[in-house]
Amino acid sequence: MRVIAGTKRGLQLRCGRGPVFRPTAQIVKGSIFDTLGDAVAGAVFVDLFAGSGAVGIEALSRGAKRAVFIEQDHRILKALRTNLQRCGFTHQEAEVKMGDAMRFLDKLINSGETVDVIFADPPYAGNLAQRIVRRIEEKGRMPFRLLVIEHGTAIFTKEDSVMETVRTKKFGQTLVSYFRFRDRTTDRKGVE
Repeated sequence: MRVIAGTKRGLQLRCGRGPVFRPTAQIVKGSIFDTLGDAVAGAVFVDLFAGSGAVGIEALSRGAKRAVFIEQDHRILKALRTNLQRCGFTHQEAEVKMGDAMRFLDKLINSGETVDVIFADPPYAGNLAQRIVRRIEEKGRMPFRLLVIEHGTAIFTKEDSVMETVRTKKFGQTLVSYFRFRDRTTDRKGVE
C-alpha cells in the first residue's frame, strides 16, 4: 500500500495483517481523490474508521490543511501512528483520536463546527454506513461540505433529507457514495 500522489507520493504505508485490517483498495482510493479533485486542497479532512490512515494520509499528501483520524482499535492505531511518523506530518497537520467513530460524529454535529470532507469506511457488517446517514438526518445538520462513504450495500437518504447523494460508484462489491447539503447552491467544487 502506497501513497498515490502529492508530496508523499510513492511512500510505502504499513497496513498490518489479519481480519481487523481492511485497507481501501488502491484503485478505490485513487478514484475517490480523482472525484474529489480540488476539494482536498486546503481542506480539513476527517478519516472516520481510519484504520492505517491511508485515506487521510493521501488527503494530506494532496494538500489538505489538516486531517483528523478516528480509530478505536489499539492494534490498528499502532500502524496508523507508524504511518504518520513515516510521512513526517506534524501534530497540527495530523490529529489522531482514539474512540468510537459514531460518538465522534455526534460530537462534531453537536459542536456546530464544520469540516470540509468526511471519509467513512465502516465495517460493512452491521449497516454502519446507513446508520451514519440516518444520524445526520436525525440531527438535521451536516457538519461537512462533502461526505464520502465506502460501503457494501446501497445507502438511501430520506425524501426530506438535509443531504443529497451526488454520485455512487461501484468497484466490484465495494460502493463509494458522495453526499452534500441538499440546498447548497454555491461552492460545489470537487464533485459534480
